[in-house]
Amino acid sequence: MICKHLLLFLITVALFNNTMAQNINNYDNNWKKVKAAEEKGLTKTAMEEVHAIYKLAQKDKIEAQQIKACMYLIRYRNMVQENSRENNIFFVDTLIRDAKAPVKNILQSMQAEMYWQYLQNNRYKFYDRSKTNQENSTDINTWSLNKLHQTITSLYKVSLQNEVLLQSTKLNGFEPIIIKGENTRNLRPTLFDFLAHRSLAYFVTDENDLTKPAYRFTLHDDKILQQILQFHIADEKPDALLDADFIRLNFVNEYGTQPQKEKLYEAALQHIETKYSNHPAAAEAMYIRANM
Repeated sequence: MICKHLLLFLITVALFNNTMAQNINNYDNNWKKVKAAEEKGLTKTAMEEVHAIYKLAQKDKIEAQQIKACMYLIRYRNMVQENSRENNIFFVDTLIRDAKAPVKNILQSMQAEMYWQYLQNNRYKFYDRSKTNQENSTDINTWSLNKLHQTITSLYKVSLQNEVLLQSTKLNGFEPIIIKGENTRNLRPTLFDFLAHRSLAYFVTDENDLTKPAYRFTLHDDKILQQILQFHIADEKPDALLDADFIRLNFVNEYGTQPQKEKLYEAALQHIETKYSNHPAAAEAMYIRANM
């Protein structure tokens, strides 16, 4: 792709920036209390302080602070509770129920990734697992692959609801919870772009060894890609549009079954070279064609 994708912090919360200048309360002092408690080894006290920050941020409607607090709560629960990593997935359910968009959308995307990470980290458990009718909704260890994939798919899809709100929400206010890649802001200018590409990262991943069918892309992601393309079709700068189009073309070329797909792929790349001859994407299209 044109550049590295943005990644949402899930674990490395220690690298978060200080709070935003727009906060109407002094969250910096609140987080200093959290840090002090953690440095003394008082994890439960730190967790209580974070919970207070979360409630305050909800009251003040400071979305980035709500998400940051949620991440710290998950981190501390991992430190003090048994089987916390699995339990934290379900703990996010309580946060989602209590949240409003766009915080809810971010939490849904986070939870989807947590399920996906659980699947990746425990894939060996599924090789010899026989089908069972005794799936416990609150015990992920009893779930089948189908249930996991259905849950992940559902969460990524609902994380893109409230499309108009997400498309009008710039990422500036979420600096404390986002790692920025080099020259990425034009590629992911809104929260919709950020969450949509997080969803795509799951849908376009080939997991044949876990019986996740490749055709799932045509059922779910194609709509997501079309939403991204339509959203950016009239942009003054075509960076986000072209980035999404490269993803679409690459996937169709790799997994498509249509006749002469290579020729169609090459023609599409030539179209980019011609239409956007003064854009860096033209050079990328030329490079791809040269290596076909």
